[in-house]
Amino acid sequence: MADRDLFSSAPLILTGKHQHLQKDQEIATRPRIELHSEDHVYRAPVTQYLDWHITVDHRRPDGVLKRVYLINDLFPGPTVEARSGDTLIITVENGLLDESVTLHWHGLHVANSMDGAAGVSQCPISPGSQFVYNLTIPSDQSGTFWYHAHSGVSRADGLYGGLIVHAPASKSTVRGLMAQKEDNDEPYTYEKELLLLIGDWYHRPASEVLEWYMDPGNFGNEPVPDSLLINGVGRFDCSMAVPALPVDCIKGMNWSIMDLVPDMTYRIRVANTGALAGFTLSFSHHVLDLMQVDSIDVQRPEQRNTNSVGILYPGQRMDFILRPSSQSTNKQPYVTVQLDQNCFKYANPALNPDQTFPINDHPTSTFNTSSQPPVVINHLNIQEVPSAPSILNSLPPTAEQTHVIYTKIQKMARYSNKPFGYINQTTWKPQQHPPAPLTTLPRTKWDKNQFTITTGPDSVWIDLVINNLDEGSHPFHLHGHHFYILATYQASSGWGSYNPFADKSPPHAGSDLERDSGSSTSLSHDQPDQATEDEINPNQNPNIFSPYDLSRAALRDTVNIPSRGVGVTGLPPAIY
Repeated sequence: MADRDLFSSAPLILTGKHQHLQKDQEIATRPRIELHSEDHVYRAPVTQYLDWHITVDHRRPDGVLKRVYLINDLFPGPTVEARSGDTLIITVENGLLDESVTLHWHGLHVANSMDGAAGVSQCPISPGSQFVYNLTIPSDQSGTFWYHAHSGVSRADGLYGGLIVHAPASKSTVRGLMAQKEDNDEPYTYEKELLLLIGDWYHRPASEVLEWYMDPGNFGNEPVPDSLLINGVGRFDCSMAVPALPVDCIKGMNWSIMDLVPDMTYRIRVANTGALAGFTLSFSHHVLDLMQVDSIDVQRPEQRNTNSVGILYPGQRMDFILRPSSQSTNKQPYVTVQLDQNCFKYANPALNPDQTFPINDHPTSTFNTSSQPPVVINHLNIQEVPSAPSILNSLPPTAEQTHVIYTKIQKMARYSNKPFGYINQTTWKPQQHPPAPLTTLPRTKWDKNQFTITTGPDSVWIDLVINNLDEGSHPFHLHGHHFYILATYQASSGWGSYNPFADKSPPHAGSDLERDSGSSTSLSHDQPDQATEDEINPNQNPNIFSPYDLSRAALRDTVNIPSRGVGVTGLPPAIY
């Protein structure tokens, strides 16, 4: 490792060319995206200047012709690699004719003005205009991230790409919430790194898919995808196309997504870039060790010989070490991607939800993907895995404030029975009077469509209880910050909600939670049986309100709340 004085020196100025991002090389090596940590982990922080031009063109990602968003003529967009402490100066030119865009840097802790949420932190980039994103990566943040459009629905039509921040040392941190790896911890070792951008895919333009969803005649059912892509490539059986929705389809190549070298160990970085479905990965001839979820180290699972991992929900990322299993075989190894069908409210005959892709081989048309079922020896549910013990040391036994919200997709007559999302009976609309990003206005100027939680002037720990009253599960992502998932629960009947100001105890107090999403933990209950109203109120009497097993908490930036369930999240003082 280079001397630490080198890491603290003044930033250098580099273009993106050293990152192996040349257009011809990207196209030649895809769908395999190999990363190059050796270009970053031994150098000082630098300032990288990147120029991006957003356009659209027709491509066949899975054999079906579709209008796809491109960055510098690439889909997915360029893979950005950096190291902790780097500054990225990315000039984004909107080459679209009739659509404004923004880009969000998913999981990175950046300034509000650079976050890319249209109407919240910036005005969209109008056609023909430019915007310069100035992203200073915190010196204590590293891991697997990605970027995507955050205006309209262009993300679902391909406006996204990978963003990897390499740690200059053997352990990443996140602004005081993570501790350095202890010397006696067994390190993870690997020889190469690969990136997998996996997500569901619609054959119709996302604008048409949204229009179908908003039609009151479809009763608020989320549209089921038609296919899935890995690094912008998929494989669709043209014979499965629905006659009512004809497509321009040709048989695609049977790509080797990973093309692993035999007997070599890899770090696999995975991001769910989809719009709706979570997924599970299963390997036929490899085993894995989970390293991180949402760029945060996890407690090393006790189980061994794991060959299946998930469910990874939209927006989430996971890193794992992949190595050959001890069972030698001459058969073709493969990886299976299984979309979570619990997200689907109706059947789509065009979709094959379980798809297999060959590895360790060159592209071939002879591998029969339809006849390869997932071989699950030992499955690891990442939503049950807590963060590494050193990360949980800073968690206080109780929060100083507790806030409760209720979320639901509702169809209201005043909105022509179209489905809209609500938080505490407020549905978000962009600020109109004046029409400006919220972060540029004092809160006294925000209109009635902006729901806020007031925490007061003091910096305190907060428990945020999120009740999902909807019929479907939903991932909730917090921009620019990480939080602790303390508990999740799904009710077997009723609404499954939890109000700590009225309920004497959380659901299933004293027993394990139903571990369906988030980082599920066990609950303990120390309150008296005959509690008064003040004793129940966590803000009035926080010292006795300690119902969560903090040893099972997880530091994440995304939590999936099950349908008619609840999630309890702990927000550190540094994040608001």
